[in-house]
Amino acid sequence: MPVASSSRRKSARSRREPSSDRIEEDYPSQHAGNNDDVEGGDDEEEQPKRKVKKEKKARKRAQGDSESDNDPPAVEDDDEDNRIDIENFHDQPLDKKEGTKLSGIAQDWEMIRKQIHQGSFALAKDVATSLADVLEGDNANQALSEVDDIMKTLIEIDHEMQSHEKALSWMHQQLMRGEPVEGAVEFYEKEVKKRIDEFNDRTSRKKYGLNDQYVQFKQGIFEVQNPGENIPPINDFIPREEGDESDDEDDLEIGGVTQDFKCPITLTMLVNPLKSSTCGHAFSGDAIREYINKGPPSGKSCPAAGCSQKLTIAMLVADSSLEKRAKLAARRAQRDEDDSDVDDDEVIE
Repeated sequence: MPVASSSRRKSARSRREPSSDRIEEDYPSQHAGNNDDVEGGDDEEEQPKRKVKKEKKARKRAQGDSESDNDPPAVEDDDEDNRIDIENFHDQPLDKKEGTKLSGIAQDWEMIRKQIHQGSFALAKDVATSLADVLEGDNANQALSEVDDIMKTLIEIDHEMQSHEKALSWMHQQLMRGEPVEGAVEFYEKEVKKRIDEFNDRTSRKKYGLNDQYVQFKQGIFEVQNPGENIPPINDFIPREEGDESDDEDDLEIGGVTQDFKCPITLTMLVNPLKSSTCGHAFSGDAIREYINKGPPSGKSCPAAGCSQKLTIAMLVADSSLEKRAKLAARRAQRDEDDSDVDDDEVIE
């Protein structure tokens, strides 16, 4: 096969490659034209940029001058004219439109108090009755005294929460009557403080002796420790202080009754007790349901001795606290009976 000589290859390359002189002739004119276009565009874009940079430098210099004079730096705000002068802006009076909001906040306080705080009362009562059942002597007195302090603290917190609730409710009522409330925050704080101070100025008997939760707390302990005995008045558990009525007065006398843990129908210890919401008597659940179901739809008379109140199934409510106390009383009665049997055996020997 014939091979091209080197001289032929060189001549071929010379024919294919364009003349460098021609490129150099064309390039300067094209490059110059492009440069004119770019430089012109850059000048137009640089002008507003330079202007902005100058403005920023001027602001920085002004800011530096103000800082050197120990003044706070200037804050730029497009809505400067619409801003509120907080330092000189006083509380505005509330009107009827805000009344609904205050009512909602008061309901929030009530919900917190009932759903969360009320559970603490039940827990404290359960702990107290359990301690009264398993401890005796000085150990029982010390443990129950600590729970008693917790119970009193819960009552104080409960009253403080009620103070917030009642203060807001009072403000709501005033607004609904069309009376504006001036200085709402200060007014609210004064109302809450006034109610708390009034409570703290009361004697122990008036703070705790009139509280149903505390009365039930004390009664539950007594029932477990003294089954079958009359529950003394609440004043017997709270020492008299200056400002209290004489112990001969009956104003604060609560108690003096006997809690019977036997069902009036079965005459045995209460099981799953249900209590009448009208007369307060308690019965074993199955026994009272069977008793009422045998009567007319209008209900039957209460089977407790000396009570003539009408009873229907709808009037019965479960009482978990009574059920626990009944179990504790039954356990203590069984323990006392076992101890009595041991003593009898020792005497026989």
